[in-house]
Amino acid sequence: MAQLSICMPSNRPWTTSREAIESALVYAEKTGARLIVSDNSRDPEKRSALQNRSPSLLYHYSPSEDASGNWMEALSLADTPFLLPMGDDDQIHFNEGNTPVDLSLLSDDIAGVRPHTQIWTAENGVCQTETYTIDAPSPAERLQEFSRKVMGNNSMFYSIYRTSVFPRLFRFFTQMHPTKGGYCDWSLTFALITAGRMIHDPSLIYRYGLGIWATGEGIAAASSNLYLKAGLPADSEKYAALLRFLDVHVFTLRPSLQLSAEERGNVLLINGRLAMAEFLQSVRTNAADYDEVLVYLAELIEQERDIDSIFHLALLMADCIKPGLKDGYIRFFQAAATA
Repeated sequence: MAQLSICMPSNRPWTTSREAIESALVYAEKTGARLIVSDNSRDPEKRSALQNRSPSLLYHYSPSEDASGNWMEALSLADTPFLLPMGDDDQIHFNEGNTPVDLSLLSDDIAGVRPHTQIWTAENGVCQTETYTIDAPSPAERLQEFSRKVMGNNSMFYSIYRTSVFPRLFRFFTQMHPTKGGYCDWSLTFALITAGRMIHDPSLIYRYGLGIWATGEGIAAASSNLYLKAGLPADSEKYAALLRFLDVHVFTLRPSLQLSAEERGNVLLINGRLAMAEFLQSVRTNAADYDEVLVYLAELIEQERDIDSIFHLALLMADCIKPGLKDGYIRFFQAAATA
């Protein structure tokens, strides 16, 4: 029985997605995995090239027009114990001479397996390699460990995860999150790490293409675009830590995340120390960049020690980003009780 499904939602035409798809198909055929391509590009050449191509490939002509919907189309087709989310501008390869991790033998405390990640640009090729693991035994400690080890990008998101963990979180996100923004990948990764440890498989090379994110100017433009597409102001990068605090707090409250009451409480506290503390520092340093009401709320949070009270004050801050965002987060918070 196959253990791994490579899930690729693909919106690019065949000419620009071919290398990614071909690399994943070669890997799937070599290792016994299955590649799922959920295609909403509407490119007839691509459809013709992939339909009935290989027993290792499930080609799905997706009706979803938006990115999050197409992600769910791909994830919903995975019927293996593990899955690997993959972008259609990245590549994966088998690293000869290395023994693959046997997914069927992983203990329950392991949520996933990170590849041998190569950070790549068209101009410079491989510019950084990432192999770090997340080994801490408790979920709160894993959030701290990830914060220490992360190397400026969120390549950890593109790892192998248990199918019992990843789609359920992503479904809750796509159905209930108030913006469903592409910037939320960081919050999703923090949430995934709370579910278990992340080990390393040196036999799986994941080439993560930075694309427009390779330069300072590109990062600024791409970040602004992510927030605009999510219906937020273009300068919402300055609220990134606040939004991550709200998201991870709500993700942690899901009953499907099987934590003890003590573990859940510790995660909420550490999330506050990591994300909210970062945001408060930004407000203190750059007060003129923020709304007066938000600055006042930040001063109240500085005096508060109860994490639930801090969360409710942070909800009020959401309306300083965009009127009505607070109500969206309240609905998101309420929905977590059954997620």
